[in-house]
This record gives sequence, structure tokens and C-alpha cells, in this order.
Amino acid sequence: PLRKGVELVHADLAAVLERGGVEAYDPAGEAFDPSFHEALAKHAVEGAESGTVIETVERGYRIDGQVIRPARVVVAE
Repeated sequence: PLRKGVELVHADLAAVLERGGVEAYDPAGEAFDPSFHEALAKHAVEGAESGTVIETVERGYRIDGQVIRPARVVVAE
């Protein structure tokens, strides 16, 4: 019951934010851009181009294209 209650509250909060124009974004696979991403670490990964986001630790949020919280990411070396 507790888990279901938390899930319902989360869904309601997400709906309110969406109606307000807040959008979550996941930049995995994109080129690193410090305007939209906060790099937490760099790792060497075979097959990944240097400067590419290889993992999203926390999604970012923006409203009308303006970043209100950058995505926290791991970047390929």
C-alpha cells in the first residue's frame, strides 16, 4: 500500500509539472554540452566517441527550452 501511494503521488506531481510546461530530458547518446549537462565523471568506453554522454545519472529538466536543472551525466573519454 505504501509503494502504491508513493507511485500515485509521483504520477500526480509529474502531471502537474507537465501541465506547467516542465519537461524532463535524458541526453544519453548526445554530445556533451555544458549548457545542458553536468559531467560527474569521464570513462573510456570502446566504440563511444569522445565527448559523448554514455550514461545519465539524473535526468535534467527544462521549461520552454530553458534549463532549470542540468542533466547529471557520465561522458566518454
